[in-house]
Amino acid sequence: MIRILVPLALLAAPALAQTAAVGFGAGQFDRGAPVEVAADSLEVDQASGQAVLTGNVVVSQDEMRLSADRVEVFYATPEGGERQIDRIEATGDVVIVAGDDAAEGASATYRLGSGTIDMAGDVLVTQDGAVLAGDRLSVDLDSGAGTVTGRVRTTLQP
Repeated sequence: MIRILVPLALLAAPALAQTAAVGFGAGQFDRGAPVEVAADSLEVDQASGQAVLTGNVVVSQDEMRLSADRVEVFYATPEGGERQIDRIEATGDVVIVAGDDAAEGASATYRLGSGTIDMAGDVLVTQDGAVLAGDRLSVDLDSGAGTVTGRVRTTLQP
């Protein structure tokens, strides 16, 4: 009995921290391109430098499109510079499309300075007909490298 339980315990150990590498957007993305935004409603707080967009929100930059129910845009002002977008936080039915790749989840944060996207909440990534699911997705837009973590699931074709 013990001989059977030890191998089963060893097989179960990798399930505690599941991770899968995934390419996303193929690294062909111009982070310096203008950011275009469309929404049903826009609220701007000039003092804090924050904008809140709600209803059918679509954010576009180069070949990437982000859609969500709600998007908050946070600005930063570098010393001696003019105000720039620091990050975009999206919530509610978030979908990101970059080239032939797509990802959806409950929320996402796009940090323009570092060119990273972190998505959470039942993440689903679709690429070339393959589907990969997990709890979180992290993507580096410069390299196109991504990682799906937390109860990663996919179907492997023979």
